Amino acid sequence: MVEIHCHILSGLDDGPVRMEQSVAMAEKAAASGITSIIATPHHLNGYYHNEPMVVNQAVQLLRAELSKRNIHLQIAPGQEIRVHDRLIEDLYAGKCCTLAGSRYMLLELPFGHIPSQFPEILHELRTAGIIPIIAHPERNLVILKRPLLLNDYLSQGGLCQLTAGSFTGLFGRKVQKWCFHFCKENGFHFISSDAHDTSRRDFRLDTVCSLLEKRFGRRYIQRLHDNTRSIWENQCILTERPMSRKKHFLFW
Repeated sequence: MVEIHCHILSGLDDGPVRMEQSVAMAEKAAASGITSIIATPHHLNGYYHNEPMVVNQAVQLLRAELSKRNIHLQIAPGQEIRVHDRLIEDLYAGKCCTLAGSRYMLLELPFGHIPSQFPEILHELRTAGIIPIIAHPERNLVILKRPLLLNDYLSQGGLCQLTAGSFTGLFGRKVQKWCFHFCKENGFHFISSDAHDTSRRDFRLDTVCSLLEKRFGRRYIQRLHDNTRSIWENQCILTERPMSRKKHFLFW
């Protein structure tokens, strides 16, 4: 499995504080079947500021430590970028990076609202050749109440990633029900752990994928795995999503 959203780098955000904690996360990830992780520390969310050079240095340190301990887990750099007014300006200034150097970029909406300029940001990113991925939309209060908004953003060129913990009830029953309903609509493209530690917010991809496979079938899970692998390899992905209650296919 490829993990595209994970806070495994130590000392950068609200993930692990020390390298030993990062190593413990890596060991747990490898034991659960994860082969590759894109490290996505928070960037410009009001608390943390992690520009590409900082992220790359932290990735190199973790790679060296895992190699020394013979832990077979690939690590690549990324960011979880908070949507803000100057995002496009920061992009061209080299302050934002994509996932593993691919054409895909992980965006985080504020939890309590949706910035008015978000549709324009989606358009500008697509114009720049970048495919935006909306991280855990199920945790945005506006989308939680008005899920059709997310379909609008998908139709504007966005993709979306749901969090494994949301399916287990980590963020509440309402979020959990929202996620399963969205699965039935084939509306999401990636599942990730958004892991921060080895306890409360840990890796639970294997557990949730087994749960989803029982409900929706092996083909459904295979498509999710193929999509995350495509990000790692910077390949186009085949997405299936609803539009006006009809399913259709899009090639990115």
